[in-house]
Amino acid sequence: MSDPARLAIVDAFLGRLDEVVDRCSAAIWDTVPSYGRAGDPLREDVRDAVRANVAALAQVLSEGRELRREELARIEAVGARRAEAGIPLDDVLHAYRTVSRVCWDLLSEECRRSRHDALEATIVLAESVLRYTDQISTSVAEAYAQAQRAIVREQEAARREFLADLLYGTDASPSDVLEKAHTFGYDLALSYIALVGCGPGPDGGKETVLAAAASRVSTLANADPIVIQKGDQTIALLPSEPFAEIGVVPEKIVVELGGGWLFGMAGPEPGLEGIRRAYLEAREALEIGMALELDGPVFRFDDLLLYHFLKLEQVLVKRFIDQMLGPLIAYDDRRNGDLLKTLESYFAADGSVKLAGEMLFAHPHTVTYRLKQVERLTGWSLRNPEDKLRLQLALRAHRLTGARREQ
Repeated sequence: MSDPARLAIVDAFLGRLDEVVDRCSAAIWDTVPSYGRAGDPLREDVRDAVRANVAALAQVLSEGRELRREELARIEAVGARRAEAGIPLDDVLHAYRTVSRVCWDLLSEECRRSRHDALEATIVLAESVLRYTDQISTSVAEAYAQAQRAIVREQEAARREFLADLLYGTDASPSDVLEKAHTFGYDLALSYIALVGCGPGPDGGKETVLAAAASRVSTLANADPIVIQKGDQTIALLPSEPFAEIGVVPEKIVVELGGGWLFGMAGPEPGLEGIRRAYLEAREALEIGMALELDGPVFRFDDLLLYHFLKLEQVLVKRFIDQMLGPLIAYDDRRNGDLLKTLESYFAADGSVKLAGEMLFAHPHTVTYRLKQVERLTGWSLRNPEDKLRLQLALRAHRLTGARREQ
């Protein structure tokens, strides 16, 4: 290898540094549209990055080596900045390849002008430029991906914080909330259906699964649901307008999910306060449906208003339960009995002793005996419609208060 020839070529190349930077920068703006769309704020940064890139290449060519760690770090920082600016990775790599191509064009010109026997030097320089291009492409891609992952994590954290504020309330003004919603692509001017669900599988994947299922049910491609995971509950806010047959949307989503899910549903409701109310009602509908073991998979808040009222006045409800069921609760606790379960099965069987016995795996005579004990201990008659209604309500209230204690 002719070192004098190689060094002379590189020195001549460096003597044209300003021209190299101008031509590289112009080529980037001409061939990479996303850089042009970024506008003037990026132009100076690109020019500085190009100059540093070309200078590093010249050092590598002069010394016949690969890039050092500190030189790569400076190039990787540029890749991270491009990720933060929203420039696509393919365009970033295209820009770096453009710089290498322009540099080689000018280097080859100097090779042809050389007064030395430059053939071997030209081959060595070409190999060095190729290695350099591969090295920076790999490093830039890794730095870009790392920066993008950090951006996604930051954006997701901000999105979750916003959704928590949306669901639970915030000190921000409604206009600020609406403006922030638009930054995440949410239109809170629409009416929303609220779904709160519990489903199979690890919590980490439920949010994605539910969002995909809801999107498939939507009749419009741009009607993205708002989905977030909170503990073991997956929350979805569905814009009502793009969804056909709102009444059966949850069941369609369950079909898409493949079963195993239970949902509370409320809405549609318009506006910020409406969305928050729909969410709270959907969450309560799920809690009531699961506590009472109602037929699912969807529990609609409007169908459960009676049980909502039973949850409002907890002190009075406890007094009502004690009045109606107190002796039965005490009996079952003291003797490990089944009077409450028998009474529930009797009502579930629509007053059929035979069906209640089948549910309990007990002989009808046993069921009849237990029901007589219920009447004797409580003083309420199962032949009196008013007493039966009160006992049924008390049983449901007892279930609800028990579920609330377990939470």
